[in-house]
Amino acid sequence: MFEKIKANVLFNKLLKRPDINKAYAMVPPSDSWYDTIQKVHNSLTEIQTRPHQTLEVTSRDNLKLRGIYYPNNSDVTVICAHGYTSHAEREWAFPGLFYLSMGYNVLIPYQRAHGLSEGKYLSFGALEHIDMVDWVKKINGLTPDGKIVIHGLSMGGGIVLDLSKIEMENVKCLIADAPSISIEQFFKNVSKEVFQKNSEKIASYAIKRFQKEFGCAVGDFEAVKIVSACRYPLLLSAGSNEHQEELFETIQKANPNQTEIIILQGCNHGNGMYKQTELYQTKIKEFLQNHLH
Repeated sequence: MFEKIKANVLFNKLLKRPDINKAYAMVPPSDSWYDTIQKVHNSLTEIQTRPHQTLEVTSRDNLKLRGIYYPNNSDVTVICAHGYTSHAEREWAFPGLFYLSMGYNVLIPYQRAHGLSEGKYLSFGALEHIDMVDWVKKINGLTPDGKIVIHGLSMGGGIVLDLSKIEMENVKCLIADAPSISIEQFFKNVSKEVFQKNSEKIASYAIKRFQKEFGCAVGDFEAVKIVSACRYPLLLSAGSNEHQEELFETIQKANPNQTEIIILQGCNHGNGMYKQTELYQTKIKEFLQNHLH
């Protein structure tokens, strides 16, 4: 009985609509993330001066989802998938400016239950990857016969992996930074951190509620299994401090002909693009040159 109550607490803690303003909030200069956060806010100020508009799609379960679109008179559009409980525009301002400098259009959607988009619960990619298919269709309506790149970070990277097996018109390649790998493991890890006793049982009850709430099995969202059916060239990146090399190599073995890997030395989760900017951007340029032109 108590385990089920705790499972509901865990479900709501992890998946209820978050306060995105906590994401990338300013920190004091003494904080190790200060330089990164400063770049985030400076980039947001700059990108908001560029011409942009709000786009909207309706999800399969009738939510209004919104994103910020930066047109750049290009046939190439980069769709940016943000991370768990994150602020889409803050997270993607810095890489968004990079893509605009390359001459591409940029779309920064807010995932369900985040920011401008409707929704009570997020689903850690289970429904968001279907929402992303609708964003692809939206871009195809704006730039017929164009080329689309989908780039995700953290949970957004996991969404990219979930998309990798789905055929999408005009999508040419995918990029996943520090991707989430398993919804089931996500629940188990957090349950273990929060609850000292019976964490496995609590996680299992929370997973059952997840599957009932969203109508899908968590076992369908295991990265290695999904990527074995990948339809697109895929670039995986992570910081060396995340210790993802072995996992990435396993994913690469599941899809050896189309998967590339870059490990950014000295970097943590999600900050490689800021700390190893030149190396990171050079690799992305090479990857896109190979698969867009």
